[in-house]
Amino acid sequence: MSPFFMRTICMRRDKKLGILTSFTAKKIEKQLTDERNALRDLSYRELWQRMRTYWQRYIIVSECIETICIDVAIEAYLIGAHYSRFIHYGESMETVRRRCIDEYMQLIYELYEHMKEYGEDMYDACARYIDGWWKEGIEKGMRRLRLRLK
Repeated sequence: MSPFFMRTICMRRDKKLGILTSFTAKKIEKQLTDERNALRDLSYRELWQRMRTYWQRYIIVSECIETICIDVAIEAYLIGAHYSRFIHYGESMETVRRRCIDEYMQLIYELYEHMKEYGEDMYDACARYIDGWWKEGIEKGMRRLRLRLK
């Protein structure tokens, strides 16, 4: 090969590799894209109705509690959708729950802190609420993986 040819290849490589990006920025960008895609399967009306029907048994739902419950439900749904790929690859539901136990318990405690004023026995209700939305996220995430949706 001629030196001119080698220099041209090197110059073209330099031009292609001119943009440096951080892996953390790419990871965050991919996570946001995945979350946006997962939220396409969830409607606000469904979220609101399920939150109302669940919590009306226990308390009178105010606008503040409504907002908190919806936020926590969305987070639990997104965690379930994110971790559904492990079930898709063969892990059991209990193994996946252990894998995301920190985030899962954080959501339960966060919701319980707001519900404590309505009664000390609200922990089980909060745990069931989070678990229901987490399982919903797992199911929808599995469906997206089976259908190979983005």
